[in-house]
Amino acid sequence: MQKNVFYEIEMKALISEDIYNHLRRELPLKHPKVTEETTQTLRFRPHDIRLRSSDNRKYEFIYKEGDPTTLSRREIIVPLPSQTALENMKIIFSSLGFKPDPPWTKHKLEILRGLNGFNYIICVQHIENFAYLLEVEHISNKDDSQIHRPNLEKIITDMGCVPINPRDFKAKINEYIAANRKT
Repeated sequence: MQKNVFYEIEMKALISEDIYNHLRRELPLKHPKVTEETTQTLRFRPHDIRLRSSDNRKYEFIYKEGDPTTLSRREIIVPLPSQTALENMKIIFSSLGFKPDPPWTKHKLEILRGLNGFNYIICVQHIENFAYLLEVEHISNKDDSQIHRPNLEKIITDMGCVPINPRDFKAKINEYIAANRKT
């Protein structure tokens, strides 16, 4: 098993379903496609520990440090060999007392875009019962987020979108969790 440790430097924008559909059609005509998939994610607290599977038969354990609304977070991804391994991890986390958030399903298309000598991933996503999002990210071995902030903003605004205020996004996440939590 291989593990990946990196900094995910990202910015998000809330978009409408019409913009989501437009970008899904147009972006692959202008930039190389990285991936297109549907993922199911279950997040455990008190930390940000996730178990994710995809329709591409990819299973992963993910640990993200810090708040999901910050510009940069250290992330560790460990591939899992099977759905059975993922289900066993759920049992282990529950046994350790970690509490699951409501799971979510995400449909995403990722496109590669270069700007000012750096590569960025543009991710157009629909998270069922939550939102349509445009996410632009750069993966780095160090937290060099301040170098990338202007490029992330430019890519988002060039597509006619506005980066979401982190406080507003955090409130939207908390609303989703409260509305979908099992009692």
